[in-house]
Amino acid sequence: MKFLYLIILLSCTLSSCKRTVPNSPVDLFSITHKLSELKSNISDDSIGVIEGMQCDDSVLLLLDYHLGKSFTLFDSRQEKYIGRFGLIGQGPGEIPLGCNGNIAKRKFDIFYDQTGLIAAYNIDSLILNIDAKPEVLMKYRIPEALFSKVIAVNDTLFLGAGTYKSKYQFVLFDRNSKVLDYGVEIFNSQDDDNMYHKYLSNQGTLRKSSIRNQYVYSINNSSNIDFINITSDNQIELVKSIRLKNPQYKVITKGGLHAVIPDENNGIGYIDLAVSDKYVYALYTDHTIVDKKTDKSNAISSNLVLVFDWEGNPVKSYVLSKAVYFIALDECSNKLYGATIKEDGGWSVISYAI
Repeated sequence: MKFLYLIILLSCTLSSCKRTVPNSPVDLFSITHKLSELKSNISDDSIGVIEGMQCDDSVLLLLDYHLGKSFTLFDSRQEKYIGRFGLIGQGPGEIPLGCNGNIAKRKFDIFYDQTGLIAAYNIDSLILNIDAKPEVLMKYRIPEALFSKVIAVNDTLFLGAGTYKSKYQFVLFDRNSKVLDYGVEIFNSQDDDNMYHKYLSNQGTLRKSSIRNQYVYSINNSSNIDFINITSDNQIELVKSIRLKNPQYKVITKGGLHAVIPDENNGIGYIDLAVSDKYVYALYTDHTIVDKKTDKSNAISSNLVLVFDWEGNPVKSYVLSKAVYFIALDECSNKLYGATIKEDGGWSVISYAI
């Protein structure tokens, strides 16, 4: 009997040691909630083609260039239109077409990688005067750095995400373009691709916690997401990397043109990120590029939102009633916004209580 007991115990121990390697971030989540769409008062009339959305405190900001301006601002509590800002041009107070940015602590920081421009809009000033001009913080020049996204840690410190020295993903630098730290190897750091191909295949979405120096970066066309901290002594600290499916690309160089084309069987993966003080919300799909060609609903949208804590641990997931292209989180009202396309082809903002 003792011998039989030992065999049973040993077999149980061995079976408990077997671990299933996840093929997708979806496999990491066991708790799923279905969400129903709320009634929204946000008017579609003031919306162009949405290319991104973010929330901060009581405002919802859309990246939707039209009518010569780049952004639309709404009061998220009352869901009322405030106005459009970000006049396109090269004059005083004007910004280049294609600026992206991050909103936090009542500031909207924008950057333009072609010129190294980093500037900041004050949200309260915009509410009082929608034509308020941005403050230029700097124009960075960092050799061997190609940034997909830049976020202001504060008014004098900045975090760039993309590629540095064709090997590293993050760079911390100051207003004098002095590199203070860099780190976290890019997924293809050992490949023979040139610096432009590596940059193009490591573009993604960068977000920052509103109260801590915690950051998250997801790579386009992949299931790769990294969580990092900026320490008190200005060092980049990797908290966790979840890299399950690297993007697969065909690289092209013709004359001075450099491009990367995703493989048809490449997963689309992370589409957009939104953050709160406690969690990271990731719009995600397991669809592939080839699905995108056959799926009439367009595979670059998804109705699945994965929720991580800032340590990179899976918490829960949400299934939305509609597929959306971008997401934003309003912590004050516990509301998740999504950008969707209507049957007539126009864009609309919908919301969910979480």
